[in-house]
Amino acid sequence: MRAIRALLKNNPDLLKCGSVNLDKREKRQRYNEFIKDNYDKLEDIAREYRIWVAKIPGWRLELGEKVFNFGKRIAEEYGLNLQEVGRLFNEILPQRMRSPLLGFFISGAYNEVIQEDDLLCLNLSRYTGTVSGLGYRHSKGRLEILGKGTYCLGVKMESGEILLRGNVGSHVGKFMQGGQIIIQGNAGNWIGQNMRGGLIRIRGNARDIIGKKMTGGEIVIEGDAGCWVADEMRKGIIRIQGEYGSLDEERRGGEIFQWQEDRWERIEYGEVLGRARIC
Repeated sequence: MRAIRALLKNNPDLLKCGSVNLDKREKRQRYNEFIKDNYDKLEDIAREYRIWVAKIPGWRLELGEKVFNFGKRIAEEYGLNLQEVGRLFNEILPQRMRSPLLGFFISGAYNEVIQEDDLLCLNLSRYTGTVSGLGYRHSKGRLEILGKGTYCLGVKMESGEILLRGNVGSHVGKFMQGGQIIIQGNAGNWIGQNMRGGLIRIRGNARDIIGKKMTGGEIVIEGDAGCWVADEMRKGIIRIQGEYGSLDEERRGGEIFQWQEDRWERIEYGEVLGRARIC
């Protein structure tokens, strides 16, 4: 072991150990830490992310792609596997982070690692604040999330499955292209905005603005829905089993169904929704 440590000390580039923010001198110091017996690369990643995210000027959804790509780079640099990504989110980061963009980072970290038959379980209950961007660009495998306090779930999702056991905030499945999202609870506003494909199923209630500018896919609300359903909808299907708010008058296409007695009934243009609530 002593010989290996001497080799690494003289040739630190033999190791693949992250440090994407550091210059050569700092990188060598980090490698000296790496060869210690108590080194934990996940603690190192948490420190790197904290340093990097502190430079971001405020929270904006448009920054999600940048944070996602940083997560991909970190996973490659540190050679993360799926089990390590799970431990990073469930055990290491809750002690250190309150970054609302954290979900985009974790999505980037597991994006290249997860396989078709893999399952990644994430526990939101360990976080005191909101976590946005989980399942960003999700393309394969199954993501299972426990708890509440997440927004922008499954944005730009391509394939695979996301299951959330709890309530979810706004912007579920924005720009979604494929796969399925199942929410075993209630959902906020803006469900399926600009959705192009796939399935979103809400087991509970949803709030306002469902399927805005939707061009494909299907949204199923098993409980009640809010107002402005199908705002500027062009294609796709929306099904709502419970009470409704209003249909948007700007709907240009697509199909909307209401559960009546024992079957789905299609709602035509100009019809007043049954069991409607006033918005």
